[in-house]
Parts: sequence; C-alpha cells; structure tokens
Amino acid sequence: MASLGEQLGAARRARGQSLEDVSNDTNISKRYLEALEEDNYDMLPGQVYVVGFLGSYAKHLGMDTEAVIKQYNKLATFSKLFDESAYDTVAKRKKRRVNRKRVVVLLIALLSTILCLVVLLWLRKT
Repeated sequence: MASLGEQLGAARRARGQSLEDVSNDTNISKRYLEALEEDNYDMLPGQVYVVGFLGSYAKHLGMDTEAVIKQYNKLATFSKLFDESAYDTVAKRKKRRVNRKRVVVLLIALLSTILCLVVLLWLRKT
C-alpha cells in the first residue's frame, strides 16, 4: 500500500500539476507540499498545520479529504506509540542510576578521606 505522501504525489502527477502550480493554487509553501509528499511531517510547523495542509491539498487534488485526514491521524497515533519520548524515559532512568552510583562513590571517597584525616590527627596526638 502506498504511503499518504505517495498517494498525494501520484494524484498531483495524474492531474499534470507541478508543486509550484499546487502551491500557487492552495497558498501552501512548496517546501511544505514536498514535506507532505515525502511523509516528512516534522518539517511542518505543527500537527494542526499538517491536518490543515493535508485537507487543502487533498481537496485541491479531488481526493476524499476525510479519508486522507483519517489516514494521517492513524499514522500519527501509531507513531506516537513508538515516539522517542518512551526511549527518553528509559534513558533518564539509566542516567539517574548512574548519578546515584556517582553520588555513592563520592560519599565513600569523602568518608574515607575524613576517616584518614581523623586517624592521622589521632596518631599525631599520641
């Protein structure tokens, strides 16, 4: 099955239009249209814009706007499940563990130093 961007690009080419033509007709920047056709939604300013641009682009191409937006929403929901933030949480946990280990090692080193100083002072007195 073709991706959403591939479907948009195929529909545009079937109509014999260039990205410049579509950009002029829809007032959507050419780079945003390219991002839509490449399924590179991170290039767009935000999800609201993605949905708006997809709707306008699909309507201009004579596609079913609701179906296009529904397909994007499914994709966005699916990609949120595998968002990097889940991996970031695991990385933060590991980092906390490493930080705790560092604190424990530093405390042990500090206590050892203090103990050595106390022993040295005691030996000087005697």
